[in-house]
Amino acid sequence: MVKTHRCGAERLLHVVAAAMLLSWPAGAQELAFSAEKPDSDAPVVLEAREMGYDQKHGVVVALGDVEVVQGDYVLRAEQLTYYQKLGLVRAKGNVSLLQPTGDIMFAEEVELKDDLKAGLIQEFRARLSDNSRFAAKEAVRESPYRTKLSKAVYSPCKLCKGKAPFWQLRAGEVDIDEFNEKITYNDAWMEIAGVPVAYIPRMSHPTPDADAKSGFLAPEYSVNNQFGLTLKAPYYWRIAPNQQALITPWYTAEDGPLLQTEYEQLRDEGQHLVMFSAAYPERRSDTGSQIGGNEFRGHLFARGSHAFDDNLSIGYDINRTSDDTYLRRYNFSNEAVLFSRAFAQHVDGRNFLSAQGLAIQGLRVFDDPDTTPLILPTLEGYYETAPNDFGLKYFTSANAQLLSREVGVDQRRLSTSVGANIPYVSDGGHVLNATATMRTDFYQSDDVTIAGNPQLQSGSETRLIPQLALEWRYPLIRRMASSSLTIEPLVLGVVQPNGNNPALIANEDSRVVELTDTNIFSVDRFPGLDAVDSGSRVSYGLRAQYLTAKNRMIEFLFGQSYNADDDTPFPNSNVQGEHLSDYIGRIAYQGTYSTLAYRFGLDKDRFSPNRNELGGTYQFGKFLLSGNYLTLKDNVFLGDSEQVFGSIGFPIYGGFSANFGATRDILSDQMLFQNATLTYENDCFNVSLLGLRTFVRDRDVEPVSQISLRVGFKNLGEFGDVQQ
Repeated sequence: MVKTHRCGAERLLHVVAAAMLLSWPAGAQELAFSAEKPDSDAPVVLEAREMGYDQKHGVVVALGDVEVVQGDYVLRAEQLTYYQKLGLVRAKGNVSLLQPTGDIMFAEEVELKDDLKAGLIQEFRARLSDNSRFAAKEAVRESPYRTKLSKAVYSPCKLCKGKAPFWQLRAGEVDIDEFNEKITYNDAWMEIAGVPVAYIPRMSHPTPDADAKSGFLAPEYSVNNQFGLTLKAPYYWRIAPNQQALITPWYTAEDGPLLQTEYEQLRDEGQHLVMFSAAYPERRSDTGSQIGGNEFRGHLFARGSHAFDDNLSIGYDINRTSDDTYLRRYNFSNEAVLFSRAFAQHVDGRNFLSAQGLAIQGLRVFDDPDTTPLILPTLEGYYETAPNDFGLKYFTSANAQLLSREVGVDQRRLSTSVGANIPYVSDGGHVLNATATMRTDFYQSDDVTIAGNPQLQSGSETRLIPQLALEWRYPLIRRMASSSLTIEPLVLGVVQPNGNNPALIANEDSRVVELTDTNIFSVDRFPGLDAVDSGSRVSYGLRAQYLTAKNRMIEFLFGQSYNADDDTPFPNSNVQGEHLSDYIGRIAYQGTYSTLAYRFGLDKDRFSPNRNELGGTYQFGKFLLSGNYLTLKDNVFLGDSEQVFGSIGFPIYGGFSANFGATRDILSDQMLFQNATLTYENDCFNVSLLGLRTFVRDRDVEPVSQISLRVGFKNLGEFGDVQQ
C-alpha cells in the first residue's frame, strides 16, 4: 500500500468525486442522491500498484488498481493523473465512485478542468441506490451549474442477460440545470422491451434534490355515464416554502367547466388547509334531467389551527356545499351530514376549558334547513385534582349550550357536576373503584312537542341527579411457559333516581343509543347530556384474555345489565318496562396472518340474535380475504338492518393478480357496490384494469358503471385513466 501526501491526495479525491457527482444523470425525481463532498477532516488513503508525485510540475500519478478512500467515499480507476498547476484531473479505465447513499457512478474516462468549471466524461454509467441505471455516451460539464448528457438512457428495471429492460427512457440530449434545479429531456422515446412506443419531443422536471417547483402536472382524461368526456389539467403553484396550491380546471361534456382548488399553509404554530370548487352547470331536476337555465354549484372544506403555546389553541373546521347532491355527483365526498365548527381550547393534562360553535348541514332528502339546529355557543370545562395518599381525587365539570332553529325547538342548558373517585386494591387481589357525583341541570326550552298535547310547550326544567357507582373486578392470572391466561369477573353497580327525563327537555344529543360491548360497563352509557340513563342498574359479566409468545390473542367478553327503571325502553329493547338487557358479548382472535371478531347481542328470553357483527381478515403474501356481516333487530333507536361485505385478492401467475369485492343490503335485497380489479406488476411497472358499479340513485346522482385503466412506471408516476 502506498500513501500520498495529504494535500495532493485529498484534492485529487475531491476533484474526481466532484467530477462524478456533478455529472448527475437526469433520472426520476424521487431517486436518492447526495452531492456532498467527502469530509475534509477524514483521513485519505490512496492505494495503487505504482505511484509518483512530481513536486516541481505539480503532477500526481497513480497506476494500476487505484483506490482512494476518504470516509464512506471509495474511488477506483486504472489510472489517475492530477495536474495541480493546470487545475486538470484525468481518470481512466473502469472509473467508479461509491457514495454513502449506495449510488455508484461509472465512466471510462473523466477529465475536468478550470477548477471544476468545465470538463468531459466519456461512456458515463451509474447504478443508483434503488438499482436504477443511467448511461450516456458523453457527459459535458459546461459550467459549474450546467451539465449536458448526450445519447442518454435511463431505466429502473432489472437487467437480464441478452434482454432489453422491461422499459427504458432514451433521450438524444439531457440538460441538467442545477442553478434553476431543472432537468430537461429533448428528443426522447419511451421503450418497452426494446421497442419504441411513445415519442416525447420535450419534457422536464425538477432535479432530485430540488425544492418543489410550480408547473403543470400530468392531465387526466375520463369518460363516464354522468359527465361524458372529462378533462382535468392540474397546475401546481409553489407560493412559498411553507405554502402551496393545486389549481385544477375541469371540462365535462355534460356539465361544462368546473374549477377545483386546494391551498395549504404550514406554520410552527399550526396549519391551514382550504379546498374549494365551483361550477355553473345547467339546472337539473330531482331525476337528473336537464331543465334549462344555469345555477351555481360548489363546496368549501377548510380546517386549521393556531397554537399560542403548549396549552392554548384556536381552530376551525368548515364543511359546506351548495346543495344536497353536489359532493356525491362530482365525487368529492359521500357524507350525508356536514358539520362546521370553530373552537378555542385550553388543555392542561386532563383539565380543559373549551368554547365552540357548531353548524350542521343535512344532505339527505328528508333534511330541512329550517329545522336543522345551530349550536352557538357550547362552553365546557373540566378540572380534576391530583390523587392524595389514599388515591382519592375530586373533579368538577360544567357545560353551557345554546341551541336554536328557524322552526322547532330552541333550548338553553347549563349542566354542572362535582364528584370524587377513589380506587382500592385489596391484599387478596380484589380491585374496587368507587365514584360519587352530583349533577345539576337547568333547561329553558321553547316550542317543544309533547305527546298527547297538540300545543307547543315552553318553560324551564331543573333536575338534580345524584349518582353513586361502584365497580368490582377480580383478575385471575395464570402464567405458563410461553403464554398467559387472564379471567376477570366484574360487576358495576350504579345508584341514581328514576324519572330524570321530563318531556319538556328535548333530547338533542343522545338520539342514537346502542348497548354494546364497548359501553355495557360504562358508568354513563348515553353519549350526551339531554337524555339521562335513568334509574339504578347493575351490569355483571366476565372477560378473559389468552396470550401466546407469538402475540396471538384470544379475547372474550360476556355481560348483561339490569335496569331498575321500568319507564323508559332499554337501549337494546323496544318493549316498555324491560328490566334486563340482551346478553352482550364479544369474541375476538388476532394471529400472525389473520383477525376474527364476533360481536353479539342475544335476546334474554329466546337467545336469538338481536345484533350480529362478524368480521375478519386473512392475509398471507398477496392473498387477502376480508369480510363483514352486520344485522340489527328490534332496536328502538337504530331500527332493523342487515348488510354483508366481502373482498378477496389473490395472485394468479407471473405477476398477475386479481381482486373482487361487493356490498349487499340483504334486508332490502339490493346490491350496493361491486368492484373487480386485474393487475400486472413487476419490479418497475404495473398496470391495473378496474371495473366498478354503484347501484344507488339519489336525485341527480346516478348509478355508475365505470372501467378504469391505470399504468404506472417506477419513479415516473402513474398516467392514464379511462372510465365508461
